[in-house]
Amino acid sequence: MNELLTLALLLFLAVSAQVIASRFGLSAALFEILLGLAVGEALGIRSIEIPWFAFLSMLAGVGLTFLAGSEMEYAKVRGQWRSSLPLSLASFLPVLIVVPSLLHHIGGWSWTASLLAGVALSETSVAIVYVVLVEGGKARTEIGSLVLAACFLTNLLASVALAVLFAPPGVEALILVLAALLILPLSGKYMGKLLDRVHGRPGEPEVKLILLPLILLAGLASVAGVAAVLPAYLLGFVLSSTLHRRPEAWSKVRTVFLGFMVSLFFIAAGSNVSMDALVGGIVVIALLSMVRILLKMAAVLPVSRLTIKRNHIYVSLLMATSLTFGLVFLQFGVEQGHIDQTQFSILVGTILIGALAPTMIAQRWFDPWKVSR
Repeated sequence: MNELLTLALLLFLAVSAQVIASRFGLSAALFEILLGLAVGEALGIRSIEIPWFAFLSMLAGVGLTFLAGSEMEYAKVRGQWRSSLPLSLASFLPVLIVVPSLLHHIGGWSWTASLLAGVALSETSVAIVYVVLVEGGKARTEIGSLVLAACFLTNLLASVALAVLFAPPGVEALILVLAALLILPLSGKYMGKLLDRVHGRPGEPEVKLILLPLILLAGLASVAGVAAVLPAYLLGFVLSSTLHRRPEAWSKVRTVFLGFMVSLFFIAAGSNVSMDALVGGIVVIALLSMVRILLKMAAVLPVSRLTIKRNHIYVSLLMATSLTFGLVFLQFGVEQGHIDQTQFSILVGTILIGALAPTMIAQRWFDPWKVSR
């Protein structure tokens, strides 16, 4: 198919997903993944086989993790990290420890694929938790801030684990580390002044200033064969206070990614899923989803009793959600050859259940604010 017509089709799918999502009150990402699966099966349009599609989806993944980091408020995370760290460790460690062993010894997966699966399934969806808390009007309460900080730290731990486990040793990786150690503090210190200096000028220089360090770090990560998740996430977090104080510049950057490329990321993830693998692995997906959710809840629940002291089941369900970071990790894994299409499909199915099941159960039966209204 002609490249422009293919892009037009993908944008049509993105718009359709938004319309369907608004009708059912769910995340558009879920429907973008499903529509990507449909177009991959029906027309054979798979991002791993189309270079420009793969590039755009990779760039979107970088932007998505950057935006996730920028959503957090530096001052609140810094003030609550001691309280939220136990929740993060409880959410992250059990899955990372148990799931790879199960997949390797029982499922027969290689250690590489098993470890990648463990990292991908250990994350918590900041996007879902943030939306749920905002809709309940509790995102800025003490509990809401604590849970969001815990989600941030969980994904930070998962990103660090991905970088440590799958970063090939070499000079390129060392250059990436040194560049990150230089770029991150300099961006945090001087980006605000630069944005103020170019504010209001034609050509949207604010967007270019913010994208420059992001794309530079992503490029160095690509050369080193490392997922760009960690530097992008950290850069977003470092710039969070700067961007929150300059909502116009932040809005422009969000538009660049959310208005176009992020939808392509989720459609690309769906396009690489095999329907045959989903159907054939439905039992594995169900069992893996149940194990993942139960592991997170069993670990988070007692910790939340000590740190939050109320709404324990609700909090543990939110911490068991999954979506964006898991998909970013899996896309990296399939692009680097760490997992095959069947394993990718099974893990995507598991992540989708993790996005839906805990959220729906929490909202339906354990929402403390819904009960009080």
